[in-house]
Amino acid sequence: MNIKTEFTEPECAYFRAQCNFSAEELAVFDLRVRTCSLVEIAAKLNMSESTVDRRIRSIKRKIHKVL
Repeated sequence: MNIKTEFTEPECAYFRAQCNFSAEELAVFDLRVRTCSLVEIAAKLNMSESTVDRRIRSIKRKIHKVL
């Protein structure tokens, strides 16, 4: 699953509403769907790349549950 390119904006809005993302997950999700890289997200949110990677994995698990 590629969050960056796979979903339309209505689908992303659905995930925002249904996936119960934490504040950090939502921030990462929003930047990722705008095609930001992990490095860019880490810099913008002042977190490590490994933390961004963990958040993305958590986001994908939550999306998979609502699909």
